[in-house]
Amino acid sequence: MRVNALITRLLPTIVFILFTSPATAEVATFQQGANGYTRAQDTSIRWAYTTNFADTADFDDPHGGDPGAYELWSTNSGRATVMEVGQFFQSVLGTVQSGLMSPEAGPKYRYSRVFLRFRDVFGTGPGQVSSETAIQKATLKLYNTEDDGAKVSVGGAYLGDTVTVVGPGGVTTTEPNVVGQPKLNAGTIGIYPLLIPISYGFDNGTATKGRVTAKERRRGKQSWAQRSLGAFAPCGTTRDPLVPWNNDPVALAFNCGPADKGDPEIQPGQEEYDSSHLGAVESFQDASEGFKEFDVTGLIDFITGDGVFITALSPEDELPTLDINYGNAYRSSEFGDVYDQDGNLISGASAADIATRPMLVIEFGSYAIPGDANSDGIVDVADLGVVGANFGSVNAAAGDGDFNGDGQVDVADLGIVGANWTAAATGSTTTLVPEPTTIYLVILGGLGSLMRFRRISTGLH
Repeated sequence: MRVNALITRLLPTIVFILFTSPATAEVATFQQGANGYTRAQDTSIRWAYTTNFADTADFDDPHGGDPGAYELWSTNSGRATVMEVGQFFQSVLGTVQSGLMSPEAGPKYRYSRVFLRFRDVFGTGPGQVSSETAIQKATLKLYNTEDDGAKVSVGGAYLGDTVTVVGPGGVTTTEPNVVGQPKLNAGTIGIYPLLIPISYGFDNGTATKGRVTAKERRRGKQSWAQRSLGAFAPCGTTRDPLVPWNNDPVALAFNCGPADKGDPEIQPGQEEYDSSHLGAVESFQDASEGFKEFDVTGLIDFITGDGVFITALSPEDELPTLDINYGNAYRSSEFGDVYDQDGNLISGASAADIATRPMLVIEFGSYAIPGDANSDGIVDVADLGVVGANFGSVNAAAGDGDFNGDGQVDVADLGIVGANWTAAATGSTTTLVPEPTTIYLVILGGLGSLMRFRRISTGLH
């Protein structure tokens, strides 16, 4: 068959393919208050630790230290605007008893963790992603900002800028309360799947495992799997609570709060998150302000379900100081909203504030540009050459020029090259298509060269 006759016969099919085969790539973004989405939830828990609780210049208490009290804050209920995750320096002085401090009892640290989820992401409603859709990538974006600092983190329990300090001989004086100030922080952030559901509430009820109450409405030791067993025992220990234990503020970063799967200190069935999950994330984030990105593709069923647990991993045997903390602090899903003490909205967030709230970005569809055989981000003569070299092949792959997935390299694949000629990989639905005349010439030239190549290689004249 003559080349011109072949071109004439196939041209209608080629033109149809050119204009019905655009490259597709779709992105769905979920962010509280943006585009009508109102189904994000996040909450922080944290605990304070006085390293040498009750020690004074005259008295070395065998207690060793005190994990202190949990504070459970919840947004979409508790209305916290910043979620701390990390190990933070709280104060130089430590607690001797209520309202009384000493340098010997300090320093004091705080440990903060986060729960987060995006509900109703999948479904058939407006803006939702079909549960049948193949997810290419999911990215969690959290906006790093200054931590709360010691004063804000303690809230109503803050003792003031000067405090009563007990010195030698039990003499008390009023001294400056040297505390950690808000700052930007860096650290390795771990994101792990939650194995238990979290319930959020804005009430005065008791906050227990799986239940968080409103900001500053309830404070107290909570019944997570790892918990304080008594005044003499650290969180998570299985030791006799009446036996003094070694003072270890590093261990307190891991032995309080939710328990990891495989933790030898807990009973089977008490696991609350799983750091060994294949989708778990551990990523170092610097101290710069702005969005930090985490690939949570492997956690998509959790972050859109019961949620994820976000923690920070300090360098081995390192403790925070007045100058250096380990972690980040993220703007919450309520950032910018202002509420009264009963949780009633006084003023809503600005568009700029909403834009910095936690964001879940889901990418789905085809992200390799159809026609880009060599995966260099453009469709050009190099890709046309791949199609030509493999034209007529069977059991072919995209790298061989089979762009429509039928296992063959044929005129349909050549048409896809033309449809996406010079298209750049932008991650959007936009397809860059040349003028029809240009496409026509490309295909004519491609088919002509292709048939000449095949005639020579098969000995046809």
